[in-house]
Amino acid sequence: MASYDYVEKAIKVSRREFLQVVGVAGAVLWTGAYVATDLVQDRTKYIKLRAKGIYQDDVKAKVRQSHNNVALNKMYQTFAQKPLSPLSEELFHTRYVDRTKLG
Repeated sequence: MASYDYVEKAIKVSRREFLQVVGVAGAVLWTGAYVATDLVQDRTKYIKLRAKGIYQDDVKAKVRQSHNNVALNKMYQTFAQKPLSPLSEELFHTRYVDRTKLG
């Protein structure tokens, strides 16, 4: 049977030292949480300002609907025949490609 002579050193930590360590750890965690929350708030504020700008531009626009856009209607008359024609579908519409099985 093996016997061990190793004895751990007792660590003596005063109450004041313990509270200092806990306080520093808490401050580090709180600072990280504050920075993360601040980044989320900044992002949200940016998104709201961007949406507000887009809506302001939309209110100022003379033509707000694509089917009333003179330039678009002229393009269909001279080139792409009509909306949803095979040529306009090929040129202006996207297709979904499922790429989950390619990798």
